[in-house]
Amino acid sequence: MEGENLLHKAMNVGYNMLIGIETPFEPNDSDEIEDMIFIPDPELNEVELANELIEYFAEHEEYEKCVNIRNIINLNKMLSKIL
Repeated sequence: MEGENLLHKAMNVGYNMLIGIETPFEPNDSDEIEDMIFIPDPELNEVELANELIEYFAEHEEYEKCVNIRNIINLNKMLSKIL
């Protein structure tokens, strides 16, 4: 699996995590890179992750994902003001 495909897979995992889409994990004994789980940088906080994801998906013209991420950011801001 090429580096760009690995990055795309990691960004989609990050997107799913941020949006709250749970993808079931089915363990296997494979050592193949294609069967590994990829996550974005674990040292990023949620806002930093969201901004990186927006930048990545905008570059790849996946604008619906950018809108969904922006909505999550705005919702979190609103909830933090209320609480």
